[in-house]
Amino acid sequence: MFRQGFRRGYFATYGGRFPEFVPRDAFNFDNHPHWFIGHMSKGKTKIQQRLKDVNVLLEVRDARAPFSSAQTDMVFALGTNVKRLVVLNKADLVTPSVGLAMRNLIEEAGTPCLLTCASQNKNLIKIKQFAMDNTRAKYPRTLGLMLMVVGLPNVGKSTVVNGLKRIAFATARKQGKESKLVHGVKWTEARAYDEPGVTRDVNFFQLSNQPRLYCYDTPGISLMKKKNDPERNTKLALLKTMPDHMAGVVYMADYLLYRLNREQLFDYVDELDLPGPTDDVRYLSAHVASLLAHRKNLQLYVSDTTAGAKFFIELWRSGRLGKLCLDHIPDLEEMRKLRLLKTQTEPPGPWGPPRYPETPLGLELDPLRDPLSGCR
Repeated sequence: MFRQGFRRGYFATYGGRFPEFVPRDAFNFDNHPHWFIGHMSKGKTKIQQRLKDVNVLLEVRDARAPFSSAQTDMVFALGTNVKRLVVLNKADLVTPSVGLAMRNLIEEAGTPCLLTCASQNKNLIKIKQFAMDNTRAKYPRTLGLMLMVVGLPNVGKSTVVNGLKRIAFATARKQGKESKLVHGVKWTEARAYDEPGVTRDVNFFQLSNQPRLYCYDTPGISLMKKKNDPERNTKLALLKTMPDHMAGVVYMADYLLYRLNREQLFDYVDELDLPGPTDDVRYLSAHVASLLAHRKNLQLYVSDTTAGAKFFIELWRSGRLGKLCLDHIPDLEEMRKLRLLKTQTEPPGPWGPPRYPETPLGLELDPLRDPLSGCR
């Protein structure tokens, strides 16, 4: 059912394998998924109350949608005394060239950025280095440095906290019994599962003793609903920042199929033993459902398209259908033109344009100097 060992470069030539297949040129966004429940409102209040004690704010995003997964409702009201680091988690699910391009864009706007894979503890040690190099504790021997992780649900905030603790304990074991790195630090870890909404309160953890590092693990706070941008919430649903039933499994699978075909990523054809690419999500879901039934030796009378669509989505989430970035990553020339357009555009009004040129949420043109970017 799942073929391994095929050459990925074989699919890189646009139209080379399936020259007669023409994908859809548009997707009909007839659904507007959104998820905001009670503990998020309480968590948002607690986060704002504890921000006054924080030295470093870690904004965790999903690297598969680095701009759509930005927590814009929380981070742009920060004071100058809080250092902010954007952590692009799950960077192993995008190509290295795309990862470096999005990191350069964010850093070029003046915000430090780090590519990580928290589940494998990759690059997490650089978070500690950033905190030690860019902040100074008022009382280092008693209070130490305070970190806080924020972000949307299920982007890997708790996994980042757990990874930092595991690195500290592993380092202490290598240093020997005389090490005071984690002296007095509890083994307690944050609850981390591959489901949104697991963390429902602001939790406090000590990461190390020398130096003293502490961290607040916060619940994922969904963005407020934006009625004129249904594609953003569809992307977030596909990243599992909300329960799948909030968007509809078949709807998400249809959008994923549209994006894979548009980007010429036909890995799913071989992975699912299809005769060729397709734009029909119900045919695809029924085909996958029949393969699942055959694998379980079940007699299939009616194809379960929902189960097939969910399996198709989970294959992509695990990285087995190719490395797809859902957000458009503009190059430096596009950014230059957008900045120039903002500076030359007259203010909105009866004689000017109806509004300023829009930029995607999370794409900061210049948060320190550009008053039109919507950032601090």
